[in-house]
Amino acid sequence: MIDTKTGERVIVLFDEKAGPYIRVSTWNDADGLEDLLSDEYDVLYEMKTPEDFILDGGKEYYFGNVADPVRLQQILDEIEL
Repeated sequence: MIDTKTGERVIVLFDEKAGPYIRVSTWNDADGLEDLLSDEYDVLYEMKTPEDFILDGGKEYYFGNVADPVRLQQILDEIEL
């Protein structure tokens, strides 16, 4: 998946407490991603809106410590919005 605002590949990041997570910069990316994660890939996540993303509607998605970051990256790399 490519972030439409930054033009960069969305990569899985890691938080020591929350586990793997990703950031997307815009509402359109977030909306499309949510539909695919829920409907096509059946991936559970917790969504947050960081202050620096409020203007464009971007989101952060946290997948929990049991999620496999390698598999998450594979899923993201398959997604084209």
